[in-house]
Order: sequence, then C-alpha cells, then structure tokens
Amino acid sequence: MQHVTLWNTLSAPYSILFHMAMFFVMNEFRCPRKKAAALTLLYNIPILALTLAIYLMHGSETGGQLAPFFYIIPQLAVNYFLSRYRDGRLFSTYFFVNGIFIFIIQFTNLLDHYSPYGNHIVMFLTRLIMYPIALFFMIKVLSKPYRRTLDVLHEGWSLFAFISGLFTLLLLLEFNFPDTLSERPYDIPVLIITFVTMVLTNVYYFKMMLKQYDHNMEQEIVRHQSQQVEIMQERIRHTAKEEKTISIYRHDLRHILTTLSEMLAEGNTGEATAFIENHIGVIEDTAESRYCAEPVLNAMFRAYFAEADRQGVKTDAEIDITELPKEEAATFSIVCANLIENATHAVSGLDEDEKLIRVRGVQSPKLMLSVSNPYEGSIMTDDEGIPITSKAGHGIGIRSIMDYCEKHDAVCDFKIQDGWFAVRIAKK
Repeated sequence: MQHVTLWNTLSAPYSILFHMAMFFVMNEFRCPRKKAAALTLLYNIPILALTLAIYLMHGSETGGQLAPFFYIIPQLAVNYFLSRYRDGRLFSTYFFVNGIFIFIIQFTNLLDHYSPYGNHIVMFLTRLIMYPIALFFMIKVLSKPYRRTLDVLHEGWSLFAFISGLFTLLLLLEFNFPDTLSERPYDIPVLIITFVTMVLTNVYYFKMMLKQYDHNMEQEIVRHQSQQVEIMQERIRHTAKEEKTISIYRHDLRHILTTLSEMLAEGNTGEATAFIENHIGVIEDTAESRYCAEPVLNAMFRAYFAEADRQGVKTDAEIDITELPKEEAATFSIVCANLIENATHAVSGLDEDEKLIRVRGVQSPKLMLSVSNPYEGSIMTDDEGIPITSKAGHGIGIRSIMDYCEKHDAVCDFKIQDGWFAVRIAKK
C-alpha cells in the first residue's frame, strides 16, 4: 500500500473538485447553471467523503484502481440526474472528461513515483498546475462549441460515447492492470500514444459531427427560404389581382352610381339595397391592410399577419419602409417572415388577451426592424444570448436570421425582459 501523506490526502479532494468543474463547463443541465452548480456540489459531498476515506485507508495507487466503483459510477449517476440530456450526449461528455481526468491522475502518479521525494509533493504540485490548465483550455476552446453542438445535434452521439468510453477503459487498464504503470515503465510510451490518439479521435469526430450539422442546417435553411419565397410570390400575385379589381371598380364607379341613382329615382329601394350590399361584399373581399409601401415586404406582412389572425393572434404594426433594392427586399422579407412566424408560435399557447405581436420597422436613418411578443416559461440562450432549442426541426429561423446579418452587414440582438421577448435587427 502506498503510504498516506498530507500531500496525497489533499490531492484527492482537489482532483475531484476539478473533475466536477471540467464536467460542469462541458455539459448542459436541466436546471439553471447556478442551481446545477449548487446541486452538483451538494450531491458530491458523500462521494468526496468516501473518496477521502478510501485514499486514507489504501493510498492513492490502490484508490485509483478502486475509483471506478466508489467514484466514477456514483458520479455518473449524479450527472445523469442533473443533465438535460440523458442519452449518448451525456455519456460522450462524461467519458471524454474522464479520459482527461484519469490521464492527469495517473500521469502525476508516475511523475511522483520517479521523483526523488517520497512525500507526494510532486504529485500535488503537478496536479496543482495541470488541472487549471485543462480547465482553462476547456472553458476557452472546447466548452462553447461543444455545448452548442449538444443543443443542436441530436444524432451520432452513441458512437461518440462508445469511442470515448473505449478510450477511457483503455486508459484505466493501461494504468492499473495487471499492475500499476509505475511497475511497468516499458508501457509508458503505449499510454502516451493511447491518450494522444483519444484526444485527436474525439476532436476529429466532434468536428465531423459539427460540420455535418452545419451542412444539413444550411440545406434546411435553403429549403425553408424557398418555401417562404413561393408563399410571398403567390401573395404578390394575389395582391396584384386585388389591386386590378379595385382599379376596375374605380373605373366603373360612375356607372355604378348612375345605376343606383336610377333605382332610387324609380322607388326600387329593395333592389337598390341589394345592389349596394352586393358591391360592398366584392369590395370587402379585396380590402386588406397595407402595412408598408415596399411591395415585397407588404405582401409578406399581409400573408403572415393573416396567418397570425387565423390563429387568434393580434398584431400591432408600425412599419415605415418605402423601397428596397429587389434582392435585398427578398432576403429581408424572409428574415421578417421568420421573426413573425417564431413570434406567432411563441404566443399560440397564451391566453387570448396575451396573444399579441408588435412589429416596428423604419428605413431611415438606417434599416431596422423589431419584433416582440410576450412569452411564458423560460427561454434558453447560449453564452452570446442567442436563443437555443433542443426540439428537433426548430431553430432554423434563428439560424437564418443570423446568416442574413453576417451577409448583409447587420446586427441582431435579443432582449428578454418583464415577460416579453424582443428581437431587433439593424443595418450597421
């Protein structure tokens, strides 16, 4: 048994705290992150106490061999309870973090074993350095893209979990069986190769998953935009037909009034009333709101506001946009359509008096549009404040809006305040 000193006693809780921190920054939780942090710490207190007891009784090397039973498995149970995702995404994250954690544990054990000091201070000092470096790398480089992928990608994680789990098992076996690695120095190169291969394989597979997702999302955006363009083109044709009908009625108004005058002069009030009602009905069929002077945008607003009205959603619109270049009008109308469609979905489950969408738009001094709506529940956002969703097939509208901003030198900001969610897009 490896003798117990102050330094290896301190190393155990220090290592566990950093292991929890590494998993925390890489994972998504089913409750707010502050609450998740408190619960993670609370639930790990018994595990931490057991770990200290095992290390004090058996030493760090034997404790490392027993770790899967008294630490790794209980930790997995805790994280399963707290995690937002309980599928391959959880196991992929956990095994990947564990691979790095186990390597640092055993690598520092090796350095300590071959050091001239026998009180484990080398072990403690190297962990004191290596864990913060690993955590810093995760926070600055890995965490943001990895957690974004957890939220948006729903397939391929089982294989990723298998790869990560296999490498974690290989590291455990190489370090501890049939004896600890300090008794088998000839296997150290194999260990290093295994660890490097694990990191590179996981990074490569992760990048391929993210690349495939981006490709699929771009195709979905194109398909979604094509459908919206078809809808707006149909609305433009419909608007042109209505305007032509109104133009004909304006031309025939003199004849209509003359006929009506003759009916009244002859005392045919019943026929006159029917005649008036008939023409009122025709005019009402063609009478729709005009939201702005830009024809493409106006057709889009009419179509999507009409759909909102069919769903019982009220709209409050003030839009002062007169004319845009043809190409920009088409792309900007798709952005507006996505915003209104998202807002309509967001308020569909609210009480009748809360189903409201506010739209404000101006062209001068710069093109700007804002769409706001009340909401209930909570809205998840990423580290940049961009709304995210875990529902398959959703999130396309937001992605399309961000693509527009990147391509047209615009900015987009999201505001969540006092029960209202607002999106503002403005040209720079």
